[in-house]
Amino acid sequence: MNEHPHETIVVGVDASSASAAAVRWAAAEADRRGARLHAVHVVEPAHRSRPDQDLRLQLDIARQTVPGRVGDWVFRSGVAVDIAVSVVTGDIAAQLAREAGDAALMVIGAPESLHHSDLPDDLVRACVCPVVMVGSFGDVTSLPAPPPAA
Repeated sequence: MNEHPHETIVVGVDASSASAAAVRWAAAEADRRGARLHAVHVVEPAHRSRPDQDLRLQLDIARQTVPGRVGDWVFRSGVAVDIAVSVVTGDIAAQLAREAGDAALMVIGAPESLHHSDLPDDLVRACVCPVVMVGSFGDVTSLPAPPPAA
């Protein structure tokens, strides 16, 4: 019987191999805990020099492709968990932290670009729950909480 019937594990997703590993790890952890899995894909707004249509197109594409990708990754992990998939827009760290507001755990894939290299630290500062980072080969790092403010 599930000890935490409303527990949720949030996992940030993109198209990277680290993201696939993070989803598989998070699905296994959700299965172990009897928790729900909430996969969140964040589409960053285009720069001001690009039209709004680019954002709408990116959101449409993500809404069509991300649920199937996440479902495939979970299916391949060999576990059966309750899955929700959200596609949102905004700042990646802020949106993931918002989605993880009541979560038991936030899971991300190790950033594969310099553009997102600060994401793990940003999430540790912004999330109330523990944050775990999973590398492309399934290596798991539990990120330390920031020291309390003086």
